[in-house]
Amino acid sequence: MIVGAVLSFGAALLSLLQLFSPELFTSGDEEITDPVVLVVALLELGLGLVYLVVYIATIVVFLMWLYRSYENLPSFGVPRNRISYSSGWAIGSFFIPFVSLVVPYRAIRELWTKSLPNYNEMLSDPGPPAFFPLWWAAWLVSNFLNQIHFRLSWRESITSELSGTLGVVAGVMDILSAILAIMVVKEIDRQQTESEKLIPRESLSGQPPPPPTLAPA
Repeated sequence: MIVGAVLSFGAALLSLLQLFSPELFTSGDEEITDPVVLVVALLELGLGLVYLVVYIATIVVFLMWLYRSYENLPSFGVPRNRISYSSGWAIGSFFIPFVSLVVPYRAIRELWTKSLPNYNEMLSDPGPPAFFPLWWAAWLVSNFLNQIHFRLSWRESITSELSGTLGVVAGVMDILSAILAIMVVKEIDRQQTESEKLIPRESLSGQPPPPPTLAPA
């Protein structure tokens, strides 16, 4: 996520350059003769490819973390019948249209709530910190802006000024989303670490209990 935020910052700088120096950016069917324009084009292409690889890797690692974190809940004493979303459904909901707008956030919110130490002793579910909904809102907005920017640029039906503006705003939202996502992951990990301390050591060791000793008759 940190690497993605750095790359988003670089992309935002390129978009800012496009906003003030559109002559350095060419469309796909133009022949490049200016060496400065060539450098900018190669930098834009290289940054896009690296960002794509990092974005895919981030998704894979994040979903692995989400799955394992959900699988930890029964170890903290949370009955499975009190868990609204399974590990698989928490992951799969990200890939289902319309469902992906709501269910992933509700799963993340549930994961935080039921990772709290002594959750079973609480009378009601507490709400997550304020940056949780902010993260989800920033994530949705950044994805929406990136989709618009990509589609318009692909069709070449966008001016350099509009493309630069969209790129800067999308880059800022990407950075904000990454920072908030890091905060969400750290907060859930912190709660699970505290809950893990309450698990009896013999349960964590995986060793069976010693056999009972019988008193002589």
